[in-house]
Amino acid sequence: MHFGVIIAFCALSGVLLTLVSLKQMQILQLSSYSYHGVWAWLKRTKFDFLMRYFALAFFSFASMAVFVACFSQAGWISYFGFAFYVILAVLFVVAVSKQKSKTPLKITHRIWRLIAVDFILNVGLSFVAVWFVKDTIVSYTLMGVTPLLSFLTLMLSHGALLPLEKIIANKFVVKAVRKLDATKPLVVGITGSYGKTTAKKVLATFLHTKYRVFASPNSYNTPMGLSKCVNEEYNGEEIFIAEMGARHVGDIKYLKKIFKPQYAMVTGIGNQHLETFKTKENIVREKLCLLDGVKYAVANGDVPVIAEQAAGKADLVGQNGVATYSDVKTDINGTSFVLNIDGQSVEIRTRLVGDHIPVVLTMCAAMAYKLGVSLKKIKEAAEKLPFVDHRLEVLRSGEFIIFDDSYNSNPIGANNALRILDTYQGTKVIITPGFVELGAESEKCLVELGEQIAKVCDYAFLLGPNAEIIKKGMGDFGNVTVVGSLAEAMNKLKELAPPMAVLFENDLPDNY
Repeated sequence: MHFGVIIAFCALSGVLLTLVSLKQMQILQLSSYSYHGVWAWLKRTKFDFLMRYFALAFFSFASMAVFVACFSQAGWISYFGFAFYVILAVLFVVAVSKQKSKTPLKITHRIWRLIAVDFILNVGLSFVAVWFVKDTIVSYTLMGVTPLLSFLTLMLSHGALLPLEKIIANKFVVKAVRKLDATKPLVVGITGSYGKTTAKKVLATFLHTKYRVFASPNSYNTPMGLSKCVNEEYNGEEIFIAEMGARHVGDIKYLKKIFKPQYAMVTGIGNQHLETFKTKENIVREKLCLLDGVKYAVANGDVPVIAEQAAGKADLVGQNGVATYSDVKTDINGTSFVLNIDGQSVEIRTRLVGDHIPVVLTMCAAMAYKLGVSLKKIKEAAEKLPFVDHRLEVLRSGEFIIFDDSYNSNPIGANNALRILDTYQGTKVIITPGFVELGAESEKCLVELGEQIAKVCDYAFLLGPNAEIIKKGMGDFGNVTVVGSLAEAMNKLKELAPPMAVLFENDLPDNY
């Protein structure tokens, strides 16, 4: 083979292999650029995508090898066999791109860097595959085998870039720290296995009656996410409310080091992310470390482990504590209860629904009251609270009531949502893939979810890898259908006669 032809083939192969790797880049991005997350996805999908790589490699190599064998003496014509590899790789990329993604790959600066390094490694891999056999009967056909190694080159590219990415990330963090040091806002950190985003939204609404408040948008709760918010959106507001998430031991300590919260709130502790934390004790220690060294903190005293281990570090609130709630009434139309703080009582009414709402609002009220907001202002703000997106959000459309609880479900939240659904006097439907990241507790919690669904719902549509486990817990419940996608569930939903209430419980991202 001519050297120029080899270079051209290798460059084109590098482009194709990089395009073939875009799905893996999406999973890597969704997994917070964690090797463990990608490996967990491969296991959950039973290495299905690697088998697709094998099929691409097999058919590419086989078709090129047959062509070269037939036209090995035909000069330049023999090079046209490379077209089989190109066509098959393009078809592969097109087929993958047509698969609907809930969270498509975001082409960030980091992804561009990953694409560049991956392309270089793929060109090198292609060159090695063809150089040593270029003048043999095999010719360029070994290049067809390279898709088998494209996953490896992507992981190597990611590893090679990690030192640079850490430097870049540190620059973002340092910039955010300097901005906060210059403006000196009062920082409130909120953490918990569930309820963080709702508490953040509620507290921001209460504090807005007295202060200029900046709360981290959406579910930004990582060092990079919060730093991005500070660098790009924070404008010197008096109070900065930072939602602080954790998936591994040490995450909260690192966030505390960066953002230095003076006030803290722990909303609840459950088995969320048990897969990465390994033990419940690790989750408890990680969440409660937010309380160390702050000026003032509140915590959910209705959770026994918090009541036991946070006493003395935080004001416990709930059915007992420095701030309490009583006379709770909750249904699909909203929640009301009596809030008691500092010897004063006021009736709270809100459109937010769920058993968790009274304790969340009580925690936020206790924090706002500590910061000088009157109970009158708290009562008025509670009445105006908007729904929190995808957190048991109630949507009404004609004869349908939609309970959108599709964000990052957990056993406690699902039980709560089913209790609210049960208050509806009519046909009740659930669409759910169940839970993830519960480690050894996963099957037990999924079976229990199935038992709860069978008690409450008239129809159930299950999807995802956990569908059969949930179904096992439903016993002889007849109206259950396992579907392949949310779109299929929605089509089958149209076959049911309204009026009805539909609960969307969790919506797993593509890496599940």
